[in-house]
Parts: sequence; structure tokens; C-alpha cells
Amino acid sequence: MVKQHSICANDLRNRLASCFNGCMPRPSPVSDAVRGVIDAGQRHAWALDELLDSVRTHVPGADYSTVFRAVTMLERSGEVNRVEVGDGKARYEPNQEHHEHIRCRDCGQVAQVPGCVLLAAESEIAGATGFQVDGHSLLFSGVCPICQRKNDG
Repeated sequence: MVKQHSICANDLRNRLASCFNGCMPRPSPVSDAVRGVIDAGQRHAWALDELLDSVRTHVPGADYSTVFRAVTMLERSGEVNRVEVGDGKARYEPNQEHHEHIRCRDCGQVAQVPGCVLLAAESEIAGATGFQVDGHSLLFSGVCPICQRKNDG
């Protein structure tokens, strides 16, 4: 007779995660919710307080420190990138092709600028300075369409 074992999905995920000895984020409802919120693409460059509010719709008991630990592990594993957009908050977005950002100076909304506007300049800068350029960041500022309508009305 074959003995059957009952195992729940969380136990299985935890056993699989322990096999990797910290090489990947440990699965949890909060880290799964953080990953899902960031990947859903409803917003660009999530601040921690924004992430917490959204995660709580999926995991009501989530707290700030748990969301912080989850997003830090996702950053370490390369699934998300931390970006700075000039508002003093660390923000997080999916790890994807390099791009720039634009931030509304009135409401703080952040949007992605498609492509990389400085890629061609990197070789000129390297030649002029002798530096080996390995990255850059550029932040545009302006007024978003919603704030433009408010200002016009």
C-alpha cells in the first residue's frame, strides 16, 4: 500500500525556497503581493507607502517593515530596481530595459520616458573625461496632463 502525504502549497513553496539557501526571495504572501503589485504596471516607480497601501488590499495584515523587507529581497534578487526621482523617497519598479523618468512638479506623479536619451552621449563623455561610463540617471520635470487641466481651469 502506498502512503499518501498531505502537504499544503505554502509548505511546498517553503521547502523549495529552503533548497536555494537564500539565493532567491523566500515566498510569502507579502512578497508575492509586492511582486504582483509592481509587475501589474498600474503605476510607475512605487514608493514604499504606496506599495504598502496596495499590498494591504491583498494582505490586510501587512505592515511597513514586512513590505520593506520583501521589496529589499526583490531588489537583491534583481527582480526590481530602486530609482530616485528627486522627492526623497526610494521608489521601486520592475527590472526592465533602461529608461529615464519624468516627474510632475505639482502632484509628484512619475512616468517612464521611453528609451534612453543619453546612450549616444556616454561614449563622448568617456572620451572627454577618461572615465569608463557604466551608467547614468536623468530625471525630467514638468507638469502632467491632469495638473495642466487643473491649472488651465
